[in-house]
Amino acid sequence: MINIFEELKDMGFENLEKIELFPEKEVSNEIENKKGKRVTLEEVLYDKTYVCPVCKTEFKTKAIRSGKNRLVNSDLDLKPEYDIANPIFYECIVCETCGYAALSKNFSTLTTSQIRWIKEKISSVYKTYHYEPIIDAKSAISRYKLALLNSFVKKAKDGEKAYICLKLAWIYRELKDAEQEKLFLSHALTGFENAYNNERFPIFELGELTTAYIIADIYRRFKEYDKAMQWISYVILDKSISLRLKTRALHLKGVIHDEKKIAENHHIE
Repeated sequence: MINIFEELKDMGFENLEKIELFPEKEVSNEIENKKGKRVTLEEVLYDKTYVCPVCKTEFKTKAIRSGKNRLVNSDLDLKPEYDIANPIFYECIVCETCGYAALSKNFSTLTTSQIRWIKEKISSVYKTYHYEPIIDAKSAISRYKLALLNSFVKKAKDGEKAYICLKLAWIYRELKDAEQEKLFLSHALTGFENAYNNERFPIFELGELTTAYIIADIYRRFKEYDKAMQWISYVILDKSISLRLKTRALHLKGVIHDEKKIAENHHIE
């Protein structure tokens, strides 16, 4: 069995191969902006203070200044590409003192039981680990996997685990590691489908229709075109859909149709 937490061994976490997430149900440091001014990565980042809800340690971590980072492109599944800093790298917050990690959006939100579980299962075996302030893809993967392990230990909802897996898949895509990207897309698909049927939306910034849209594109990437078409049809036919998402969904529907046609022609040949 593949150990998706391989990178966490140096932190003291062993024998994680059997964890079942969903049981049954480098950026250049200097880039020129549109006005010709050279902007450094350091100018885009600033120190943000957090207090760990588990061990109460106060610490600083890098965050991205709003308005300094320009979106230049996005993939079909909404993976963003920015001109200077990758915000995905800085979305996961880690307390290096006790090993608690979570997405910035819910880092401080823990119940008493969850704090106890993290202390028992994470902090008790965690070996102090230091991350460099400027986060690269390799460090981001480690941080997200630590957050994924924490989400499992704190019994987070499937939507949260799926969201983390999606971000991991996107980072692996940047590294052109197709095997790992596919692995975490499959986990994200399982979690998002479970969440779609059983949880309230939004899941972080993902609304119900956006989640259905992402599910459709993941099925497309796995060449399951009938399921992809089914999910994208849900999105397009919903009367509450925004014009922006409908435009994207119609485009994705065309891509699914074209890829399915090509696949069928190859099969006939």
